[in-house]
Amino acid sequence: MWIVLALLAASASAATSLLLKRAVSLAGVVVSTVTFRIIAGVFLALSCLHAEAWHALTPTYWRATAVVIPNEIGGMLCLSLALSLGDVSVVQPIMGFIPLFTMIGGAFVLHELPSPIAVVGIVLIVIGLYFVGLRRGGSAWEPLRAFATQRASWYGLLAALFWTVTSLTHKVGIAQVGPMPWATTLTLGSGLVLALALPFVARSVGGLRMPAAGNTFSWLLVVVTTSVCFAVQQFGLHNALRRSQAGYVMAVVSTSILIATARRGETEIPRPRPG
Repeated sequence: MWIVLALLAASASAATSLLLKRAVSLAGVVVSTVTFRIIAGVFLALSCLHAEAWHALTPTYWRATAVVIPNEIGGMLCLSLALSLGDVSVVQPIMGFIPLFTMIGGAFVLHELPSPIAVVGIVLIVIGLYFVGLRRGGSAWEPLRAFATQRASWYGLLAALFWTVTSLTHKVGIAQVGPMPWATTLTLGSGLVLALALPFVARSVGGLRMPAAGNTFSWLLVVVTTSVCFAVQQFGLHNALRRSQAGYVMAVVSTSILIATARRGETEIPRPRPG
C-alpha cells in the first residue's frame, strides 16, 4: 500500500512542479510559493477537521515542528539560490542524492535498517536521478567538478541536507499526531512563516513581482490547481511514511523528477524568477 501512496505523491509532485512553472511565469516565485502553500494548508486543515483527525499536541510534536519548519524553508531558499546562481544541470543531480541521504540518516537516527536489495534499489534510483539531470552532451563529472567553482553546487547540497532533515522529522511528527495533521502543520506552517517574511524578502530583492492586472485570474487559477496537487502530494507522502521506512518512501517519491522529465522533456525543478 505504501508504494501506491508514494507513487501518488510522486505523480502529484511532478504535477505541482509543472504547474508552478506556469505560475512563476505570471508572478514571482516567492509570491506563488507562499500562496499555493497557504491554500494547500487550508485544504488539508479542512480535511482534518472533517475527518476529526486531530490528536493531542504533545511536547514532542512541538519540538518536531520547531525542527521541520526552518529546515523546510531553508531547503526552499537554498534551492532558489542554487538555481539563481547555477544551471539546472549542475543543481538537479545533487538533489537526486536526497533518497540516499535519507536512507543513511534513517539508519542512524530512526534505526530503520534497509535490506540489502533495498540499498541496491535506492542507489540505482539515485544514479538514475543524477544522470537524468545532466546537461545534454555534458560530462558526467560536471556537477561534482562544479563544487570547486560554483556556489550553486553548495547551495544545492545544503537544500538536499535540509530536506533530508525534514524527511526524517516527518516520521517523528507523524508518530505524534498522524499523517494528515502533520501534513497540515508542515504545509500551512511553512506558508505562514514565509508570508510573514515577505516584507524582508521584498526588501532584499527590491520588491515582489505580483501578477499583472490582466493575468491575475489566470494566475489564481493556476495557483489553486497547484495547491490541490500539492495537497494530494502531502497526503500520499505522509501516509506512505507512516507505513514504511523514510529512505524507501523518498526513493519512490523522487521519481517525480523522472515523471516530469518524461512529460516535458526537462528537469523537474523550476528556475525561480526574482520575487
